Amino acid sequence: MEVKLGGTFLTCAMGPLHQAGVSIQASRMPEGLHELAPAGLLGGFRRGVEQAAKLAGVRVEDVERLLPMDEVREAILRLEESHSEAVVAWNVHAGRLGGMLQGVAEVTNHGTGPDVGMCLERLASKVRRDGPFSEPLQVLAEDVVHWQATLARCRKLLDEGGGGALEKAYRRRRLRRLATVVISGLVIVAALAVIARVHMARARIDALLGQPAVCAVRGISEGDLDRATSEQQRRVAARIEACAAVEAREAREREARERAEEKARQEQRRREERDAKCAAFAVRFKAGAFSAEDEAISGVSGELLRRIAQRRLTAADVGPSGPALPCDGARGGDELRAAFADALVASVWTWGPAADPGPRLGEVLAPRRADLTPRARTMLSVRAIDEAKRAIVSGNPAALGRASRLCALTAALDIASGNACAALEKVTAKRSP
Repeated sequence: MEVKLGGTFLTCAMGPLHQAGVSIQASRMPEGLHELAPAGLLGGFRRGVEQAAKLAGVRVEDVERLLPMDEVREAILRLEESHSEAVVAWNVHAGRLGGMLQGVAEVTNHGTGPDVGMCLERLASKVRRDGPFSEPLQVLAEDVVHWQATLARCRKLLDEGGGGALEKAYRRRRLRRLATVVISGLVIVAALAVIARVHMARARIDALLGQPAVCAVRGISEGDLDRATSEQQRRVAARIEACAAVEAREAREREARERAEEKARQEQRRREERDAKCAAFAVRFKAGAFSAEDEAISGVSGELLRRIAQRRLTAADVGPSGPALPCDGARGGDELRAAFADALVASVWTWGPAADPGPRLGEVLAPRRADLTPRARTMLSVRAIDEAKRAIVSGNPAALGRASRLCALTAALDIASGNACAALEKVTAKRSP
């Protein structure tokens, strides 16, 4: 054991003896006797045992087991008796000493620690002629020497380690201290690791919060979120809420887009089906073999189909809306449109004199304008001029509308309408809001 436990023990145990020796050398015998009181000597002994136990890292009882405690108690009992008798003798006979104490100090002070036993023996020797005074001092001196010898023996036992018990205890204490240091180091390392993880987690959160995409915070792990600051958690919660709103909006848009795409696909399928049916119907119509089922396919009435085939259109077939064309916009519809135009040219005198033409009539008939006879063109021109004049004079909205549609038809067919249609256009322009 690097540190001698005996030395630590003896320093404390010899404290009262040292103080007693100092007092006696200083001619303060009453103080010296007070320091030699058995209670004080036993207190020094116990302090020494406690310090040795503390240094070895064991209990006081463990140290006391290594020491001759029976001898210690016996020595204290001897001191209690001899000390009390010496104090009484001193109190009775001390007045006759004169300068004898100074002589004791001169004899015993050699520059080293005072030997109390020797001091007492010297003093007893000086007063040996006074038996009642010298004998108690001599007995006390012998008991003090015996106490010193007992302390020396205790020191030796402690220095030898008590058969290795205190040595082992001391080593265990050092190991515990080392373990404490190691554990403390590990705790510090663990704490630093935790701090580093927290710092890195917060840095990752800041990086995701800094991204423009609000849903980037979905990439934050639960572990990182647990290490986030309260401000980061608040911002993440706000971002998650905003992300949920964005996702909900995107989901609605996606559903709407999917519905629109599905609707477009359905419309495309319907167009394709209609195109196929209309193409077949156009072939049948050209051959004059259409049936009642073709009415649903063409989108117009069967009566109109028959009038187109017979080229006997009426005024109701050309306006004031439309006119309605079979399979309009579908594949095969152009052939049916041409058949409608043929019927218009062939039956112009049937529908022309009373027609209120629809807005699409000029569009349908314009490609065949050259096939109209001069007489038919004149009839349409006269009708447009007369209707325009009457409408201007009457100011009737219905008349103005009908006259405007007739003027539009003649314009589409390159038929002259004089100044009447131009005047009508000015009147209707003024009436427009």
